[in-house]
Amino acid sequence: MRLAFLLASGTLLLSQSIDSLAQQPDTRAHEHGVARLELFTQATELHISFYATGADLLGFEHHPQNQTEIDTVQKTITLLAKADQLFQIEGTSCSLKQHKSSLAEPQQPREAEHHHEHEHSGHTDIEVSYQYSCTTTAAPLRVKVLLFGLFPGLQKINSSWITEQGQSAATLSPKVSQLTLN
Repeated sequence: MRLAFLLASGTLLLSQSIDSLAQQPDTRAHEHGVARLELFTQATELHISFYATGADLLGFEHHPQNQTEIDTVQKTITLLAKADQLFQIEGTSCSLKQHKSSLAEPQQPREAEHHHEHEHSGHTDIEVSYQYSCTTTAAPLRVKVLLFGLFPGLQKINSSWITEQGQSAATLSPKVSQLTLN
């Protein structure tokens, strides 16, 4: 009964977070070098949500101010859309059904007279979600997280997951970058 409640609660929370991904900012601490990864399985679906600072993924947190920074944002958007380059899923066959990102296509660099004091004052948090359809999620799934090799600013990823078998958490690093969901 408790497991059914946890799964139902997780499904509700995850569906709400996917639907409101770009609408509500994350209220957790903004810490450079540390990202968050949340995974959830139900029936034959695997959901992955990834949260990181702009500094860790882009190298800056302000609005792009030159063509180099615009190019960096565009390359990061493209890379984050390629889930197979970020995560390797073993133990089942999965295909990506949906991908959402809070990182938007950049505008042209702002003019010098446009409020530079506001461009440097905020923090940028990036949220990305992936929804997969898998042949099964009952067997232990292994998820190799490839983000460290792509984003050198990441030093640690705090991960947590809920499956039909239970829930757990782990801290990933460049040396330990694989999760086993069972």
